[in-house]
Parts: sequence; structure tokens; C-alpha cells
Amino acid sequence: MKESNKDKAFLGVYWMTIMGLASVVIRLLITMILSRLLLPKEFGQVATIQIIISFAEIFWMMGVGSAIVQKKQLSDDYIATGNTLNLILGLIIYVTIFIFASFIAGIVGSDNITMLRVLSIVFVVHSISGVSEALLQKEMRFKVISIINTVAAVVNGAVAIILAFNGFGAWSLVFAQIISVVIQTVLSIVNKPIKFKLKIEKGSAKELLNFGTGYALSKVFNNIANQGDYFVVSQTLGSAALGFYNRAYQLLLVPTNLIATVMERVLFPLLAMYQDEHEKIRYVVMNLTALIAILAFPITIISLTMGSDLVQVVLGSKWVETILPFKILIISLFFRMAYKIGDALVRSLGAVYKRLWVQIVYASLVIGGAYIGKEWGIVGVAVTTTIAIIINYFIMTLLIGHLVELKMRELLGYLTPIILVSAVIGGISFLISSPVATLPYALVRLIVMTLAVGLMYLFAFKFFIIKYMPEDFKGFISIVRDQTINKLVPKNKNTK
Repeated sequence: MKESNKDKAFLGVYWMTIMGLASVVIRLLITMILSRLLLPKEFGQVATIQIIISFAEIFWMMGVGSAIVQKKQLSDDYIATGNTLNLILGLIIYVTIFIFASFIAGIVGSDNITMLRVLSIVFVVHSISGVSEALLQKEMRFKVISIINTVAAVVNGAVAIILAFNGFGAWSLVFAQIISVVIQTVLSIVNKPIKFKLKIEKGSAKELLNFGTGYALSKVFNNIANQGDYFVVSQTLGSAALGFYNRAYQLLLVPTNLIATVMERVLFPLLAMYQDEHEKIRYVVMNLTALIAILAFPITIISLTMGSDLVQVVLGSKWVETILPFKILIISLFFRMAYKIGDALVRSLGAVYKRLWVQIVYASLVIGGAYIGKEWGIVGVAVTTTIAIIINYFIMTLLIGHLVELKMRELLGYLTPIILVSAVIGGISFLISSPVATLPYALVRLIVMTLAVGLMYLFAFKFFIIKYMPEDFKGFISIVRDQTINKLVPKNKNTK
């Protein structure tokens, strides 16, 4: 029987979540090892180069992949044109960076010119599989995408650890990233081969670049927002400070990236199919936002009460300066995770230019705030970045309300029981954190607090949250529960 879009979407969430959790565990283990092998300055050196790479990546893609996912009907000419544009843009970006490496590196305060030139080869490699990856996403082949991403993450970590053990320093991160991109490219092409044809069809190119220009401009400002604080720290406080700040921010991104992957790979193509059915979209947005709150608030509480132990367990004793910035940044966890829903929705509706204005405001808040916050070091930058993330969430939520007639009070109705429960659990957690702090070993303290908060939330969910949530959410949870059981428990087969 042919799977419905709902089944495909749930299966996508299922696989992305399972493999995403595996990826989170893998990345945490890799981070734990590398943080003990490399110095903060070495992480800072690569983080500075990544600022340039992340900006260049926007112009390489020019929204070609997203345009392919968003378009309802694809022709061979459209795919061939997208592939050709990808290859051309990849080569242009690589050659540009190679020639002007000295000037570009100087902008972000880096002198690692050779490192920049070497790492930029990823654009040539990745451009070969850009369209294949987009088609896998459009066809909702989420199991394949999940496996590819997990394999690439394992390879990245293994190579980085081996090279770091052998004294390669910051270069271990560079070579690991290049090799993982090669693996991702090969696996994507093997799983979704396309007919290689260099062709640019005028109509298709115009449509791709029209969508892509809006997408790329929006991504530029989104990237300024995501990398702007790194840029300010690198320019004004140095590589070592950036290394500490980068690790704090990366800890915030561990749970965020799991949600971002689901939003990008699953929700975006699903909403693109339902872009004319606003009632369905509102249902998805409100229920997913509530679900994210249930996931984000416990993590936030544990991180605020046991942040020093968490940093010690994950990063090690030499990363003490990361603790306070991490505790500040983790306050924005829900807002950063929930924002991804709106981002996927706006792109699925093709409103890339409205999204652009949101990103301009967000980028301005991050950059302006970081320049003010730097006077108090990376702690000050963490404060202003957190404020910018929260404001950005509310701006995006207002845009969603405008696009699909979603009222803020409706969304608040879904969140109120969760917020009230979280406030109570947060207070209890703060009170018990003092006796927990007397226990030996950071890992033991972290496990005890995690179990305590987890049990309190399970109890509250069963006896309070679900009782006072809207009926739509109860139905949504029932669907998730039933679908999960169907995926985990094999159906009985008639053997007659």
C-alpha cells in the first residue's frame, strides 16, 4: 500500500529523531574527546575560518536545493539546470576564496590563509551532490538521509580524533570536515543518482535564481545573526575567547540541531505540500511548538542548575570560562528551537522575501548587541545574543500569524500549562541543587539531577499537562503514541 504524506512525515520525524539522537550522542562523545586533546585557541582558529565558509556556502547553494524541494512539479530541464548552477557556483566560490584568501581571512581577523584555502575545497566536492540531496529530501526518503548524516558524523569524529592524537592540532578539524563531506557526497549520489547533464534552460534558471536570490539574501542575514557574535568575539577578544564562546554556543546547539534537522528535512517538504491549507498548518505549528516546549524546558532547567558539572563532564576542567556564557545562552533554548518551525513554514509558503526582513532585524540585533556586550567579555556577548534570539522568535511568530491567521492567544493557550509546570519544577530543582552538589563526582551529580527533573516532568505530564492542554494536542499526542507503537512493535502477520 502506498504511504500517505502523513505516514511519510511521521516516518521522517521518527527516523530523523532516532538517528538525530544517535548523532547527538556521537557528537557529544567526539566533543568530550576533542576538548581534551585540543586547546581553546585551536577551536577558535577553526571557528574563525568557519565564519567565512558558512557565508560562502550561502552563495554556493543560492537556494537551488530549497527551490527544488519547494517546487511541486519538476522537469528534467529544471533538475539539469539546478545541477549545472550548483557546479558553476561551487567552482566560482572555491576560486574566489583561493585567490582572495589573504584579504578574506583578514576581515575576520585570521591569519590562517592556507587553512582557509584547503577547507574551501568542500564547495567543489559538495556541489556534485547538491541536487541529489535536495531530491532525497523532496521524496521524503528520511531514513536514507538520516543514515548518510550519521555516517558522515561518525567519520568526521573518527578522523578528527585520530589526527588530534597524532598532533595535527586545528588541522585535524579541517581534514575531518573535508573527508566527511566527501563521504556525504558519495552516499547521496549512490542513493539518488541523477542524469549528469550540463544544461541551463533559461526559464528554469530564472525561476531557480528568483527563489534562490530571496533565499540566499535571507540566509546571508541569518548567517550574520548566527556568526555575527563569533565575528565580534574573534575581532575584539581573540581566538582563545572565541574558542570558549564557541564551545558554549555549540552546547546550546546540541539539542537545537536535532530539532532543526527535523524542521529542515521533514517539516519543510511536508508544509510545502500543504501550503494552501492554512488550518492544517496552524494545527502542526501549535502542536509542535508545545511539544518543543516539553522537550526544551527540562533541558534548560538541568543546564541552569547543573551547568558547571555539565561543562566539566562534556568539555573538561580547562573550559571553566565556558560555564557562565553557556548558562546564559541556554535560556534561549526554547526560543531557538521553536523559531525553526516558523522558518520552515515561511520557506514552504515561498515567502522568502518576508523572511529576509526578519533576518535583517535579527542580524542587526546580534551584531549591535555583540558590540555592546563585548565590553563585558564573552559573558556580555552571551547576554545580548540571548536577547536577540528571544526577540527574533516573537517577530517570526507574528509573521506566521499574518501568513496563516494564527493568533498569539491560541498559541499561548497551548503553552500556558507547560510554562506553569516548568516554573514549579524549576523552583524545586533550584532548591534540591544544593544537596545534590554535595554528592561526589560531576557525572553522578548530573545523572541524579537529570533523573529528578525527568521524573518530575513525567509525573506532571501525566497528571497535569495533558489534562489541561487543548483537545487538539491530546489528539496529536495520541497520534504520535500510536504511530510510535506501530513503528516499534512489529505487526502480527497471518501465517495461514
